[in-house]
Amino acid sequence: MDFLRLIRVKNLIIILGTEIMVNYFLIDYFLSINNLAYRMDNVVFAHISISSLLIAAGANIHNDIQDKDIDAIAKPSKPIPSGAISIKKARLLLFFFNLTGLLLSIGAAFFIGEPMVAIFQITILAILFAYSLSLKCTKLIGNIIVSISIAMVPVLIWIYIIYDKAAYDLMFNYQLRWMHFSILFLSIFAFISTLIREMIKDREDMQGDLNCDCHTWASSVSSNVFRITIISLSLLLFFIIAIYQAYIPGLYYYRASFIIPQGLLLFYLIPKVYFAKEKEEFKHLSRFMKLVIVAGLILPIVLSIK
Repeated sequence: MDFLRLIRVKNLIIILGTEIMVNYFLIDYFLSINNLAYRMDNVVFAHISISSLLIAAGANIHNDIQDKDIDAIAKPSKPIPSGAISIKKARLLLFFFNLTGLLLSIGAAFFIGEPMVAIFQITILAILFAYSLSLKCTKLIGNIIVSISIAMVPVLIWIYIIYDKAAYDLMFNYQLRWMHFSILFLSIFAFISTLIREMIKDREDMQGDLNCDCHTWASSVSSNVFRITIISLSLLLFFIIAIYQAYIPGLYYYRASFIIPQGLLLFYLIPKVYFAKEKEEFKHLSRFMKLVIVAGLILPIVLSIK
């Protein structure tokens, strides 16, 4: 149980679910309705998804190692500050996950005949490492880095597909324009929703961060500025979803399914953010934002309904 908490198994399930939905329900859907035969090899997909999970797990471990003093104040029950998992063991796991994740990403790149594509995941690993090491407390930069890493999850599958030599002649077919646009939308959705959640989490951890001289954006601004920013980002996400709904052709069930995260944002998150003051309230909102993110995972399933 402590090991699963250390690697944030729930977050890893979200990542895996996103990759499965993007590959098997979103991309495959557009390929099938346009009678295009290409499909990503299951072995390649397994390499990509497992490598991304290992790299993400490694980033979570490294973050907990670096945050051990902050967590000792704010979250003493976590595996490392509680002593359930030692720093030495955590570092061994970090090394194993990162090394294995990199090897699998390189293997996937060789399978598609384009070894340089592995640089994409190597770059993500380097950015996440820098985040845990020194950028977490650098105002908004830390929040943006985490949000970008999550936004790259749907893009990761897309990148390996467009560079697959077996797909060179068809991936930029005009008929697939809505597939590319949909992946861009999902990436933007992931970025903004994660950014909102990261800011709320930092507000929840504000006291521990300040006690350890970690001045995140959320711990440095007034309550009014925090509320206005979160509400503005929530409304921005709401309207981006609405624009996507308005422009994607047909697929009425798919478009209607976006009402779920829109409703969660508009009728629950925004009013709660406006009145939230206590640590427990921000903790609840952080968990709720994860529900908004997870709601996006059902969309490709609905898309697959013909």
